[in-house]
This record gives sequence, structure tokens and C-alpha cells, in this order.
Amino acid sequence: MIRLFTDVSFEKNKKVVLTAPQEHYLTHVMRQKEGDKIICFNGRDGDWEGLLSKQKKECFLLLQKQVSVQQKREENVLCLALIKREPLAFALQKATELGVTEIRLIQADRSNNERVNMERLKMIVVEACEQCERNDIPCLFAPESLSKVMDSLAGKRQLIWLAERSETKGKHTDLPPAFFIGPEGGWSTPEQDLFQEKGAFSWHLGNTILRAETAALTAVALWQYRGEIKKLAI
Repeated sequence: MIRLFTDVSFEKNKKVVLTAPQEHYLTHVMRQKEGDKIICFNGRDGDWEGLLSKQKKECFLLLQKQVSVQQKREENVLCLALIKREPLAFALQKATELGVTEIRLIQADRSNNERVNMERLKMIVVEACEQCERNDIPCLFAPESLSKVMDSLAGKRQLIWLAERSETKGKHTDLPPAFFIGPEGGWSTPEQDLFQEKGAFSWHLGNTILRAETAALTAVALWQYRGEIKKLAI
């Protein structure tokens, strides 16, 4: 069933008015008709079933019932250095599908993308949630310097940076993870020194050099898999 994100509160029989792009998507792209059932979510109240309805020139969903509760997800943060436009979009889309709860963008020393369209990136994240049946939306932050991101997360997250050419080193903690993924060319020497100063855990993923988007998804997927294995332990 088609899923749609809308940032309003939900209750039975509420009219959720659709935006022009949402109306076009449902009625012209997906060929939905009046009376068809649509699932909508707002990131707070779970999934709700609504009926596609029209009244005069207004198109809306008439909410019928809650069909699933709000998901609770283990916190994990992806801190991604700015990379080229399409690889960045791909990384955010797939990280959302993998369950990342927070995304921090970093203007790194070797970033080759100085300008980003935050509205476009937010739309990519929302559309990924709609597609993968996730009913919570990751928090997406505008680009900041590495030092500012690390300072904001220190003491609240375990800082884990992906080290291309050094060994895995550091001590695990029980804090939720924050993965730091560098740009093309990797982290600069001053940035690597900053990780060491802050006591970040360095994680070496193997002997091949991974593209930034590949490293990001590999780190998140491996950590997620590790958590699932722990759940199965007797």
C-alpha cells in the first residue's frame, strides 16, 4: 500500500490536506482514485490508514484508524563528510533504510562539495522512509565543521571514525555509536589528530579503500548486524 509522510498530528476522522505535489503523485503518478486507502505517518503517531477524498478543489486523506504503533529504534548517528551530489544522496537514502536515527553533515578539509540543497536532502530521507515502511524520520543537520559535530556528540555517543590506513584501535563503550565517514581522499592529518585527542575509536574495515558512501553503509550495516547477533545470544 502507498505510504505518505505528512507533518501534522493524527486522530480519527481528521482531514489531512494534501500538498499539490502529494496530490499529483497520488492521483496522476500512482493513479489512485477517491476512496482508495493510503497509509500516512508523521514520525510521532505511528501509521494511519486514510481514505483519499476530494471536496470541491481540495484533496485530502480522511483518517480512519491507526494500523501500527510508532517505531522505537536504537539510536545511531551517521556523521558524513560532504561528498559529491549523487553519492551523497545515495548514502542518505540507504542509511535511512538501514535505520540511522540521526545524520550529521561535515564540511571536512578535503570535502569537494561546498554547497548542498538541504530541502532536497530532507526530501530524499522522507521518500526513503515512505518506501521502506519506516515510520520515524532521521534528524538531518546542516553541514558543520568536524570539531563542532564532535563537541556536540561528546559524552552522548561513542565516536567511531573510519580509518583507511590504520588499525582498529580504542575501547568500546555502552553509548550509542556515531560513525564518522571521511570524504574522497580521507580525513586530513589534523582531523585524524582531532579524533585521537577526543578519544575516538578508530575502525579499519579492510584492506581495500572504500568509497565514502560504501564505507558509510558498510559501517552501519555491520553494527546493525552485530546488534542482531547479540539479541540471538543465549
